[in-house]
Amino acid sequence: MAYNHAAEEKKFKELWDKKEKIYRESGMTDEQIAAIREYDVQMFNLDRAFYRRTTLLAEPEFATDAAYDDHSDTYLENYWAELIDSDEKYRRLMEVPPVMRKAFYMYKVLGYYQKDISSKLSIPQRTVSFWIIKIAEIIR
Repeated sequence: MAYNHAAEEKKFKELWDKKEKIYRESGMTDEQIAAIREYDVQMFNLDRAFYRRTTLLAEPEFATDAAYDDHSDTYLENYWAELIDSDEKYRRLMEVPPVMRKAFYMYKVLGYYQKDISSKLSIPQRTVSFWIIKIAEIIR
């Protein structure tokens, strides 16, 4: 099922109305309630950004770990969505070819040497080095 922002926002508001009532009954001040609400809104917006950028390809009971073993493009896009909080950086990163993102992921996250990445992806080592620097500049 696809993410529906309007439905999620409605659930969030309904839940918050219930929470606010409980907070007021327990004697919390307006400032305390506002601070909690602000935090909850920030968390909701972070979740929204994640779901907006990702798509579930299979229901969880049908998904297998094998889909993640080869670090497919979909898996890597989920990784970037979790790592980058800026929409502008994410947009710029998604403009970069997937093989460049994969090389950076292999280097920074999986700990491969540039030499190993170049042999696995069948590209020159200098190219791998250039790509790693370019992506590092984007996400900085």
